[in-house]
Amino acid sequence: MEKFITYHEIPSAGMAMRVKIDVKDLKEITNLLLTLVSEAKFELNSEKMEVKAVDAAHIAMIVLEVSKDGFIEFEAEDEELGVDLDKVKDILKLTSSNDVVEITKEGNKLTFLIGNLSRSMPLIDASALSVPKVPNIGLPAKVVISKSDFVNGIKAAESISDSITLQVTPTEFEMFASGDEDSSRLNLQKDMVKEIDCDEPVKSTYPVDYLLKLAKAMDSTEYITIHLGKDYPVKIVFDIVKGKGKVTYLLAPRIEGE
Repeated sequence: MEKFITYHEIPSAGMAMRVKIDVKDLKEITNLLLTLVSEAKFELNSEKMEVKAVDAAHIAMIVLEVSKDGFIEFEAEDEELGVDLDKVKDILKLTSSNDVVEITKEGNKLTFLIGNLSRSMPLIDASALSVPKVPNIGLPAKVVISKSDFVNGIKAAESISDSITLQVTPTEFEMFASGDEDSSRLNLQKDMVKEIDCDEPVKSTYPVDYLLKLAKAMDSTEYITIHLGKDYPVKIVFDIVKGKGKVTYLLAPRIEGE
């Protein structure tokens, strides 16, 4: 468990960080990160905020970035913030859907201002939080589908199996799962998806629980892009914060015989 550190252990930055963001956007960012980790390192510069995190089992990775234009106000120089996401989620329970949250950093504390309510929390030592290297994977198949279709395909498999197979061909996309007796299959023909780019059929199998958490945390996006290769990690990409932010999610495959 990460230890909380006291004020004198973190030197104060030359410029206080201050950002304002719609609460619904902050909730989505927090919930997406919580699908994999409870603590994360937020890296900020004058142009954007970025978070890279991998779960403890090293099965999935998330890369989340939001440009400064995704914030109502954004004042930051180079900052690394170690953040307890469970504490942020507790603070967000105090908000209403149309609220704006102002976040400032002074010393080793983050302060959240919501209307006339202020809540402060200590930062975690950012140097104790590792940032994963993002692999550069070339995947041969790509499909762009609606978020709602993706969510339905995952939910249909949830009670049937602990794994789900994704398959892309030049003419269709499928998500299917099989149990002892039950099975589920989502079939989308080419004219039912936004885009398919695939020369030959490709399929891989993935753990349902990871994809279900991701599906439940997605909120604002309309479409998701799935990049697939045989027995390779799946790469799922989608927009957040009104198109001013992007999430890339990588999930390791289940290889037959595991």
